[in-house]
Amino acid sequence: MSIIYQEVISGIVSGVSGKLIHVEVEIRNGLPYFTMVGYLSKESMEAKERVASALRSIGHPLPSMKITVNLSPANIRKNGTAFDFPIAVAFLGCLNLIDASKLDDICIMGELGLNGKIRGVGNCLPIVLEARKQGIHKFFAASEDENSLRGIEDIEVVFMDSLQDVLDYFHGTYHQKSCRSATTYQKEESEEDFSDIIGQQHLKRAMEIAVTGRHHLLIIGSPGSGKTMAARRIPTILPQLSKEEKMEVQAIYDATGIPRYLEDDTRPFRQPHPMIPKAAFLGGGKTPTAGEITLAHHGILFLDEFMEFKTECIEALRQPLEDGTIDITRNGIYHKFPADFQLIATMNPCPCGYGLEDGTCRCTYHEKKRYLKKLSGPILDRFDMVLCLSKKEADTQKIQKESQETSHQIKERIETTIQREKKLLKNYQCSDTSHLSHIQLNKLLHLSKECKEILDIAYRSGKITRRGMDKILKVALTIMLMENESEIKPIHLMEAMTFRNTGFIKEVLEYGR
Repeated sequence: MSIIYQEVISGIVSGVSGKLIHVEVEIRNGLPYFTMVGYLSKESMEAKERVASALRSIGHPLPSMKITVNLSPANIRKNGTAFDFPIAVAFLGCLNLIDASKLDDICIMGELGLNGKIRGVGNCLPIVLEARKQGIHKFFAASEDENSLRGIEDIEVVFMDSLQDVLDYFHGTYHQKSCRSATTYQKEESEEDFSDIIGQQHLKRAMEIAVTGRHHLLIIGSPGSGKTMAARRIPTILPQLSKEEKMEVQAIYDATGIPRYLEDDTRPFRQPHPMIPKAAFLGGGKTPTAGEITLAHHGILFLDEFMEFKTECIEALRQPLEDGTIDITRNGIYHKFPADFQLIATMNPCPCGYGLEDGTCRCTYHEKKRYLKKLSGPILDRFDMVLCLSKKEADTQKIQKESQETSHQIKERIETTIQREKKLLKNYQCSDTSHLSHIQLNKLLHLSKECKEILDIAYRSGKITRRGMDKILKVALTIMLMENESEIKPIHLMEAMTFRNTGFIKEVLEYGR
């Protein structure tokens, strides 16, 4: 036969999601020539040299014929070295060294050494998840990639060390070895604890409410008031990721090249530097990669010194805070990056930092106006909770450390409340109270006459807006669940209103004019 054709399935990572690639190999009579097509990067083009040497190393050199390799679809840029292994397997099928009919439902990923050794590519999980979605449940991968792929349900992964293992597998003589590169995940215990915080009971209560209902929280405080210290202890009270969330987070980190174990069920806690550029914050670049807001997916994005971040970064938070995604287009290709994070931000009330302390502030009116003007109304409106702290209050709230609650006690209470929350919201396609829409709130809540009067008085006095009213109701709903009540009571509303500092919000909006 003058023409031999073989196709196998592989994949690439595009943004943070996987895309399946069809690797086609054609061998036919003609002058010896090896060409690769399909919109390839330089490292992908170099695969032909690695594949040829790897096949020679196992005693099956390429035939002296015209060889064409195509990676389809041709409109997607093929980056990386994950195509070496599938191309080599396709050649083995063309040469009748393996049963080619069994390659139709196997996805293959890996780089080849010149000696036939299979090396890991480090970002297999997004490809595996996409392939599973399309009905593929068997995979060939390098043993080096076992850490990020072991334990996934509904799939079979065959980890291999060399190209010879492929021949042994199809001939029935291959025995999967225990992977020497795989390491056991050990959860790191944090030394920080909420019991370290002396006083500031109002702040700790606010953080417990915020974590329980995933409410976005802005903390305004003087230097030394404890806002940053408390925020950095939030990871110790976060609930664990679910199986689905854990897989999503792992896929994002795999695609970005950041080490993380699939067994790690801790929620991401990202704290970018205030001088971070927009592309690193939002994601993007020539080859789009995840930014900090995507790396915080299903976790916390902590922006310390919020007002020191670039205005373009702060304003760019509008869409992801509203929709839970960030949309980027590069080279005519649309990428949707997940960004369902909880925002915790801290800031000083003015440039000198002492605007909340009586007689201590050194800022002029214009300096404060220029400073607060950076915090636009739409961004401020996306915070469910706005809390002001002063150093004097922190100093007067000193109590004995022995009486402080530990992070473990707070976390247990949060997890109990979240179970009630899931039960309440099971018919609303919503995972937490902060994501409830205005219509869903109206369906869910049946406020008493007294509660309606409280809200009406606050609205008519100009202390809250209609949108602010929804924010207060969401926080009140979380407080209600924490207290294990069946309906929102006036005391829940009053407490929720203390966590939305309407005086500061009004001041910011006035300075912004």
